[in-house]
Amino acid sequence: MATLSTREQVRRGLKDMGSRSFSSAKNFALVGAIFSGTECCIEGFRAKNDLGNGVAAGCITGGALGARAGPQAAAVGCAGFAAFSAAIDYYMRMPSD
Repeated sequence: MATLSTREQVRRGLKDMGSRSFSSAKNFALVGAIFSGTECCIEGFRAKNDLGNGVAAGCITGGALGARAGPQAAAVGCAGFAAFSAAIDYYMRMPSD
């Protein structure tokens, strides 16, 4: 890459950055779709809108995403996503002053 001109180096760098950004966006969209779809199904099944829906959806999402790496990764993913979902949902439900 040292033999390339500065313009060519910048062009290749930006092209690589764009493809990596698109890949990250697709992954983020997949996680969001799994989480929101699961939360919506759980909310419809339970007929409640509470903290438990987000925690359960986070656990299912984290477990599903970690399942390919084995049961331990699925369990850690479940716990991590559930904790993060609980924290965000709790913060969003706090009464504002």
